[in-house]
Order: sequence, then C-alpha cells, then structure tokens
Amino acid sequence: MIPKHVRAALENARYITAIATAFMIPISTSGLAITLGIFTLLALLTARPSAWSVTMQSAAAITPVLIFALVAIGTLWSHQPLGPGGLSHYVKLLLIPLVMATTFNRQEALHLGYAFVASCLVILILSLASLAWPSGPWSWFKTPGVPVKDNAVQSTCFALCAFGLALLAIKAFAEGQKRRALVAAVLALLFFADIFLIYLSKTGMLISAALLGLLLVRIAGWRKSAVLVLPLAVIAVAATMLSSEAQRRIVQITTDVRSLSGDDSKAGPTLSTASRIDFWQKAIGMIREAPLLGHGTGSTKSLYQRLEAETPSPYGEAVPDPHNQFLAIAIQVGLLGGALLLAMWISHFLLFEGVSVFAMLGQAVVFQNVLGSLFNSQLSQVTQGTLYCLAVGLLGGLVARTKTDKDAPRRESAGRR
Repeated sequence: MIPKHVRAALENARYITAIATAFMIPISTSGLAITLGIFTLLALLTARPSAWSVTMQSAAAITPVLIFALVAIGTLWSHQPLGPGGLSHYVKLLLIPLVMATTFNRQEALHLGYAFVASCLVILILSLASLAWPSGPWSWFKTPGVPVKDNAVQSTCFALCAFGLALLAIKAFAEGQKRRALVAAVLALLFFADIFLIYLSKTGMLISAALLGLLLVRIAGWRKSAVLVLPLAVIAVAATMLSSEAQRRIVQITTDVRSLSGDDSKAGPTLSTASRIDFWQKAIGMIREAPLLGHGTGSTKSLYQRLEAETPSPYGEAVPDPHNQFLAIAIQVGLLGGALLLAMWISHFLLFEGVSVFAMLGQAVVFQNVLGSLFNSQLSQVTQGTLYCLAVGLLGGLVARTKTDKDAPRRESAGRR
C-alpha cells in the first residue's frame, strides 16, 4: 500500500507529465518519448486495482492487449523476429487500457486537451507566418510551412484541433458565450485552412471531409449545417487557390483518379499512388502465402526485399511498411491479426456511442485513424499511433465511467425491487 501523501504526490506528478506529454505530441518525438516514459511509470504506480478490474472488462481495453499479445507470440515463427516494423511498433497499444485505468476526471482531461491545442497553435502560428513571410528565418523548417516533424503529423493534429474547436464553438454559442464561440470558431477555421494551404494530400482531404461530415451529422437542423459548411467550403477553395503546392496536388489527384478509373489511357498514376498500389499488391500476395498466422513478427521488410530481388520495383527500396494498417498486421500475424484489428476499431466506435463532447471527440479520433490507416500504417507510426492510443484511453475512460455512473442508480433501483 502506498501512503496517502505519497500517492497524492505521485498523482500530481502524473497529471503534470500527462500535460507535458500532450504538449509534446505534435512537436518533438524525443520529448514525447521522455514525458511518455515518465507518465507510464507514474500511471502504473498510481492505477488502482479496482480501476484495472473495471477497465479490463471492456472490449475496448482487451482487444489492444490481444493484438499486442498475438504480435509478441508471432516472433516465435518469424525468421527475423526483431526486424523493423515488428513488436516495438505495437507496444503503444498497451497505453489504451493503462490510460483508461488511470481515471482522469473531466477537468484534467480538458487541461490535457488545452495543452495539445496550445502546442498545435504554436505550430500553426509558425506555419502561417512562413507563408505570409516566405523570405523570413525559416531555414530550420522541415519543409515549407511545416516547422517540425512532417506534413502527415501536422495535418493529423490540425484536423483534430479543428474538429474539437468546432465542437467547443457550437457548445459555447448554445450556452450564450458568444466571444468564446467566436474565438474557437476562428481558430478552427485557421487550423482547417492550413491543412489545405501547406500540402494537400489525398489522405488529408479524405479525413477532413469525413470529420466535417461527422460534425454535420451531430448538428441538428440544416440551417446550422449550412452556416458551418459554407464558410469552410469558401476557406478550403480560397486556401487551395492561394497555394501553388495545393494546386499541383489537385492535378496529381485528378490524374490518379482518371488513370485508376481507366478514363485516361495516356497518363498513369503518380508516383505516390503507383508505389502504394505496388506495395498493396505485393502485400496481398504475401498474405496469401500464409493467410491464417502470417509470416511472423518483423518479417515484412525481408519479404519485400525478397520480392525486390526477384522482380525489381521502379518505386525505390523495400520498406517494412505496406502503407495500410490491416495489411501491415496481416503480413506478420495473418488474417487473425487483421480480424483483431477490425474488432478493436469496432469496439472503440461502440465505446464512443453518444453525443457528448468527449464521445464525439472519441468518434473523430477513431474515424481519423481508420481512414488514415487505409493509406498508411498509422498505428505503427510513432506520433499518429501514440496520439490514437492516448486519446482513446483518455476519452474512453471518461465515457466508460460516465456510462457506469448513469447505470448505477438503475441497478440500485432494480435491486430494491
């Protein structure tokens, strides 16, 4: 048993490191590793057995553990168990039950969200400043408009910020807090616009449209939907027209659509799309060779290298990533692993059933990860995967405890009868 004063100090330290972790997600991979490591240790020390007992009764918490366990067992039949893209990429799944069992309250969860948005806001200011002042001191940027990490990470974080701030604006407006609603709405629009200004990717467009659709579904009445959609559409079009990079990407996307639909026999798909199709076709062939349990954890890169030696690809060297999360797991641990992945996503969707702010944020996180995983192995990636696991754990724990608290009086009433 930990003494009360020691537990209180540890829980306070856990709360502070959780805020630091949320702030580090969009900014620094090394900073995230340090703060997340400290947070994980403190969470393990302070999680109560009763919270673990309740958490592990949820499919949303069990399925990530089952996926990790299967990937760990998959090292037994792998010819390269420590290969890239293997076990280390799925350890983060264990964060989901851990954070769910940590029992953050609503106020603490909001503070974590504010830290994440504040971090993204710093990046947004730098990104927009570099666009407004191209000759400025931006030589240290990773790419134009992207101060840190890469565009995929930046657009992922910005899309969630835009969605969350839009929810906040709607809620504040309904409560009569018009100034707060205006600030949140303007920030949401700026985050949304930056996604289109910097680098217009197919995945980014799909996710932005899907999250916008999810938001509209949750807004009652066509007038509210129109008020939201019209300015967003204007901003997206204006941002695209102002960005030469976005216009170039639109041409590429149009070429891909025509080529893949057979409408344009002269132009083939662009390198980005063609390479993904090549990765997917090879991945499907690998899965057919070992459909049930796969080739073993860590085997992906060596399998691609074998195919590269037999039939050289025009799209560069072999990588341990088929650019699709289902394929990434199925190659290593078969369709059994793929089925567990789908079961996990479904359980998380069901967990966030409802119209509360936390439930809707959870829906957005899962929706974004599922769509992003069609074109990238998002769970395997450091930032996107960690963001998903921490967000699902935090929001899932809040939603699950809210449901439990609501059901408690009903159970007591039924017991008296």
